[in-house]
Amino acid sequence: MLLELSAVEARDVKQALDTALRALLEEMAHADPRAHRDLLRERYERLDQLNRRLDMSLEGEQVYA
Repeated sequence: MLLELSAVEARDVKQALDTALRALLEEMAHADPRAHRDLLRERYERLDQLNRRLDMSLEGEQVYA
């Protein structure tokens, strides 16, 4: 899938991802069952990778995520 975003939209998505990543870290810290914590960690890693790709893309004007 290819998604084209304006620079403003990309910054908004980046801000939302930053917030979601912080919330996931907090949730992982309080998760009891190891299996649940592992699922949260996997989600965190996927979102963090997307966030890094978005960061790199924001250096230019046209953003694809």
